[in-house]
Amino acid sequence: MRSPVRPKASLLLWSRIALARLVSGVPLPVPGWRARPEGELVWLVPDESPDGFGAALMVLRRMLKMRPDLQVVVSAPEALGPQLPDGVLRIDPAGENLSNIRSALRHWQPDAVVLSGAQLPPTLIGETFEAGVPLLSIDMTLPEAALNPGFTQRRLMRAALSRLSRISVRDAASMALIGRLGADPAHVEVGGLMSEPPEPLRCSEAERASIAAQTRTRPVWLAASVPAAEFPAVIEAHARAQRHAHRMLLILAPERPEDADDLAETLTDQGWIVERRSVEGEPDGDAQIFLADDADEYGLWYRVAPVTWMGGTFGAETPSPRSPLEPAALGSAILHGPGTGPFAAEYARLDAARAARAVTDETALGDAVADLMAADKAAMLAHNAWAVTSGGAGAAEAVARMVLNYLDDSAEDPGDLTGGAV
Repeated sequence: MRSPVRPKASLLLWSRIALARLVSGVPLPVPGWRARPEGELVWLVPDESPDGFGAALMVLRRMLKMRPDLQVVVSAPEALGPQLPDGVLRIDPAGENLSNIRSALRHWQPDAVVLSGAQLPPTLIGETFEAGVPLLSIDMTLPEAALNPGFTQRRLMRAALSRLSRISVRDAASMALIGRLGADPAHVEVGGLMSEPPEPLRCSEAERASIAAQTRTRPVWLAASVPAAEFPAVIEAHARAQRHAHRMLLILAPERPEDADDLAETLTDQGWIVERRSVEGEPDGDAQIFLADDADEYGLWYRVAPVTWMGGTFGAETPSPRSPLEPAALGSAILHGPGTGPFAAEYARLDAARAARAVTDETALGDAVADLMAADKAAMLAHNAWAVTSGGAGAAEAVARMVLNYLDDSAEDPGDLTGGAV
């Protein structure tokens, strides 16, 4: 058996806990909890932010799938209780209240405490460590500001990190940050950004096959959910792309379907051959622009078009931008502008994985559309995008397996509670 490796005593951490003792309130009402269930038990303490709780929930579901007899107690507000899987016990968050933390540790006697997200609660960490309970952290992410927290806070963070047995960080940048704060890299791994694969939008297979047959010899691209202010840029990009492939078809889906009437009239006056989903039904061989004026058919158009421009990303105000994960899940290569709005994190992931291409204006958009009409280039982007959409679930599974493997190792050799001094 390995000898326990304990980190150096931390006066700051001890002082923080001593202060917590002075201000701690009434312990949680243990009689209101059910008896501790038999078997292996994990106390999961999620970050209470929506993203943090969502990531913890993904890991929890996969742990239970891999080990159905695992008992789990989750600290979560009552409003989040309905999201927990059946059989999982919910308790109110203990926060940094020393009495509540001690009550929970004493009552539930967890085999491990698992923190998630960007949190290093010193009282919980210090008290759990002193109780001899292993501590793990999953989905840890730290901002750049964490590198300059001030001397006292930095020492407190180092002490907290030293008491974590295993750490799974969200990305390589966070791994570098906690390494610079003193964490032992041997006990840190990159778990990845966790996300559930989006449910692919549906469509009629008969409709898809029919339209695909109509357009099979033509290069096709989709401009999805385009606000009115962006119409001229998209049309200019189409005109530029057509110089390389004169039979190219643009499927243009206005953000507001009611704009289709005026748009069709304007485009016709400009000399374009325009057809509409609500009138002709399917594009024929002469159509240059096909207006997809039904907001419920994106599942169809993402499947038909090998390249999709994400409307609204040139910066026009749009009340309901569409997620780039929609076309990514259906094999359409993604083009976007600099205005990524509420989906900035998703676009950053896609760009980093070479699963999307950013453009700055209509000229660059037209050139990119023409370039991606080469089937191999569009296919590479689409494949990478699909890997991003499915990879988040794989990250959650890998982190769940890390937690379970640690529990197994601890059961065989309970001596090593920490990754070593920091």
